[in-house]
Amino acid sequence: MSADELGPLEQRLASFDKPIRDWHAARERAFAAKFGPKQGKLTTLMGRLPTAAAAAAGVGPGPREQVFLLLDEICDLYARSDASRCAIIRGLVHQHEAHRLLGEYIGNAARMLESGGRSVWLERGIAAVSIDDQRLDYRDWLLSLGDVYLAGIKAKLDPAPALRRIAERSNPERHSAAPTPTREALEGFEQSAYFGTTILPHLK
Repeated sequence: MSADELGPLEQRLASFDKPIRDWHAARERAFAAKFGPKQGKLTTLMGRLPTAAAAAAGVGPGPREQVFLLLDEICDLYARSDASRCAIIRGLVHQHEAHRLLGEYIGNAARMLESGGRSVWLERGIAAVSIDDQRLDYRDWLLSLGDVYLAGIKAKLDPAPALRRIAERSNPERHSAAPTPTREALEGFEQSAYFGTTILPHLK
């Protein structure tokens, strides 16, 4: 499938660009208004964080729910696409503001699994991890993957097959924000040091 054939998907992603930007800007303004000057003792600054975070949350959920519904569709499409189409999908998502909600979406997938949601949330969560492609922060990316993996285990699912399927569809090339390509990171997740120290103890 070509980029042109994914046009309707891109149009829907584009329709959320301004709402997401406006929502994030409103949250940042609310946070800054309560946090105040960034100078001062660390303890003072840390003490302001809860109030500032609450102010940002008070702005409301914005377009999150609608974007999550679109990401549901995107992740389902991604999971049943070949590697070349998945590369196009990743590119489309990262061209638009929806990519900023991938981290929250992955967390939501883990929560859905933990609360008894359908097994599709395991694949959606791992697909979103693949789409995210370690673009923002590798450490946060790894923690998010771990959360989805553990949520799958708690839901009495075996995450390994989904990991393998999505790894095959993931970016095989390393970029500057990632220590290893996402495909390699997913393929080797269960053999990683992080898995051994953080995930494995929960499986015993």
